[in-house]
Amino acid sequence: MINRVNINNIRNFHTCRTLLSGHSKWATIKHKKAANDAARAAASFRMSKQIQVFAKMGGADLNQNIMLANAIEKARAINIPKKVIESAIKRGTGELKSTEKMETVVYEGLAPGGIAVIIEAITDNKNRTIGYIRPCFNKYNLNMTPTLYMFDKKGVLLIDIGNKTSDDIFEEMIEIGCEDINEIENNSNEEELISKQVDEGNLIELITDPKDLGKIGKILKEQGYKIKEMGIEYLGKEDTMVEINDEDTMISYEKFMSLLDDIEDITQVYTNLKEE
Repeated sequence: MINRVNINNIRNFHTCRTLLSGHSKWATIKHKKAANDAARAAASFRMSKQIQVFAKMGGADLNQNIMLANAIEKARAINIPKKVIESAIKRGTGELKSTEKMETVVYEGLAPGGIAVIIEAITDNKNRTIGYIRPCFNKYNLNMTPTLYMFDKKGVLLIDIGNKTSDDIFEEMIEIGCEDINEIENNSNEEELISKQVDEGNLIELITDPKDLGKIGKILKEQGYKIKEMGIEYLGKEDTMVEINDEDTMISYEKFMSLLDDIEDITQVYTNLKEE
């Protein structure tokens, strides 16, 4: 889980180990897909669509399009075939003609417990996608209502800094333009790391201005840091964070999030849920 505090001054950094969650794909990730064949297939489908959109937005040059390069690395990590990746890139750049017109859409609403949610989806048919999403809200008598004002849109990077600490890289991160830095607990247990033959170091989350994300990502890569995740995210504002204190509401919330998980068009859900 990650504790993020809004930063009004770029020099006003903080580091912390007290963590909040509900909006980050690498926090406690209570709502991530189970590691089964169906989930992998869904993840592959989502990743292919993301690659297509990133290629459309920034072109196929991986040296210039750092978000596309990162997405391809993630795709390879989950064994998406090279041909699928290449086809997605070509569809995005227009080299390979496709009847699909992929676009990113954002939906807002309130989940059980009054939790604000921002739903991102990549779709070629907005009517179909909203037709999947709206019943999830209706089932719990919830409203799709504006909630974006409760969030800040930020660039977010998760990097592996090896044996360094946040103090070691503090000044360096200020110099390249980051707005905030957070230490992240590595949730992978020792057996998982051994089975994957992965030697992960300390994980650091960096918050940036969205327009600086690509530039900072490129600098980090040139400096030898391993980028685990990167993207534009909606981070809940500190004064809007909401807790769920009763079990029944939490059960409803988890079931609601599970319904959203099952919608293939959805790529990410952000919330302002405050967790211990």
